[in-house]
Amino acid sequence: MRGEGRALPALMVIASAILWGLYGTFVTILTSMGLSGNALVFLRMLATALPVGILILFTDRSALRVKKADVPLFFANGLCSLLFFTFCYTAAIKVTKIATAAALLYTAPAIVMVLSAILFGERLHARKVLCCLLAVAGCALASGLGGELFAGTSAGPAAAAGAPITPAGFLLGLGSGLGYALYSIFSRMILNRGYTVYTNVFYSFGIAMFGFLVLACADGTVMQVFESPERTALALLCGLLTGSIAYVLYTTGMKGMETSRAAQLTTIEPVTAAILGSVLFRQPLSVWEMAGIAMVVGSVILMNAGDRTGYKQTEKY
Repeated sequence: MRGEGRALPALMVIASAILWGLYGTFVTILTSMGLSGNALVFLRMLATALPVGILILFTDRSALRVKKADVPLFFANGLCSLLFFTFCYTAAIKVTKIATAAALLYTAPAIVMVLSAILFGERLHARKVLCCLLAVAGCALASGLGGELFAGTSAGPAAAAGAPITPAGFLLGLGSGLGYALYSIFSRMILNRGYTVYTNVFYSFGIAMFGFLVLACADGTVMQVFESPERTALALLCGLLTGSIAYVLYTTGMKGMETSRAAQLTTIEPVTAAILGSVLFRQPLSVWEMAGIAMVVGSVILMNAGDRTGYKQTEKY
């Protein structure tokens, strides 16, 4: 039973990563239907926060209460994590190759590992570091970067058009990785202060939603939300699956394990995206991409095979 208790949080995090892996498929379909990036992300954030808010209203309204001293944490999670990482990642894709941007995004597990050791006292050991490095390298290859580096040619659609890496693209990519990592860090702080998973998701995504609403209004794309009921419904479904359900699963699973381990398990996301791209859009997988997928899966197996102790929540934050 103890083994099952440790396995369930890991399965929840892996399930969340698989759902996140669907996001690229939704984006491909919705952008081909003419929906802009800011309008899409606004709808995704709306479909994340709204169902969780309704659930809170019908189950435990006390979860809506937040202490004034803790309000900055929710703003930090919504703006410095969710909005910042999405902005940086989108900008990085515009100035460099998609494969490079995706590889830099998945520096996040390494960032989480270092910050968790500093902030939460999580122990660094050889197996954890090895798994993290293996996962980050695997993500780079699975994203198509291997073909770019070693063959000098595109590794398929995942490494499609985009300028060669530039200082701006590199910094934006690292910024997206930092923002992505900060969701785990801020969420751990929020959970350690006694708030529920649902409180965290509702307020963090609600704040990010208003941020993207402002951006969609600024670039004039907010009206796209109302132009096509089919497109809007599909975007809301995207938000429900890759937003509310995925983030509730991830944050709940993270409660039962070290923050760094949860972040490392999310590297299943680009593997899911690569496999879906191959199956649904007939995007061939190169040898390098298949090697990357094997490295990520291997790192996840190794990380869980070595887990022999339960996680004890720190009260530091």
